Amino acid sequence: MAYNSRKILQVLEGELDKVQERCAGYREELKHLLGDILLIERDHAIARTNVVKRIADQVNTVGMFLHKNRG
Repeated sequence: MAYNSRKILQVLEGELDKVQERCAGYREELKHLLGDILLIERDHAIARTNVVKRIADQVNTVGMFLHKNRG
């Protein structure tokens, strides 16, 4: 991973640490979401996959996690 990519990842992780913990494990789920999105984007650059649907599915998964754990 290039230096710029590592720096961007560090900044994003730092910002995620500032997110309000809406339920137990919420920040951790967001960090996993970030990792998943970065992997999807990398795959998209290589294979031109349907990135919008795959990212939307991951975001919906985190949304369901939040809904289940807050309710």
